[in-house]
Amino acid sequence: MYGRIDLSKVKYKLDPDIFLHKPSREEAAHIYNTYCKYKNFDSVYPLYSDDILQNDFHCLYINDKLVAWEQTRVYTTDKVAFSDQFAWDYSNPEDSVGWRFSYHVPAYYKSQGYKYLYLGDHHDYKSRIQGYEILGPIKALDNKT
Repeated sequence: MYGRIDLSKVKYKLDPDIFLHKPSREEAAHIYNTYCKYKNFDSVYPLYSDDILQNDFHCLYINDKLVAWEQTRVYTTDKVAFSDQFAWDYSNPEDSVGWRFSYHVPAYYKSQGYKYLYLGDHHDYKSRIQGYEILGPIKALDNKT
């Protein structure tokens, strides 16, 4: 199952501490590697320089240090976006930084006139995000985007 956010149903506000920025590959990779080790992922795909060049990066810096980012692929003509990756250094796990991004990123794309933010495979925690919906089979998408 695949999920997306209907941005017309989002009422979140922008987080003033998260902003669009192209981090260096080194600082983004450091956060990504730390995140993957913390989560103990069995399999990951690499972070490439073109990921940073070709996608939006929403970044959170604390004391001038990158602590989290979210990578979003955007289709400006169709006004849809795809949340590809999120990474956080987990320096303060109690801060729930991931949820800050879960509210900010949909609010940002809604403010830019986008219709949907696709989130990839369904996981139960995603259903807590405003406007979240699970997509049906391909026949359900006929004449809809």
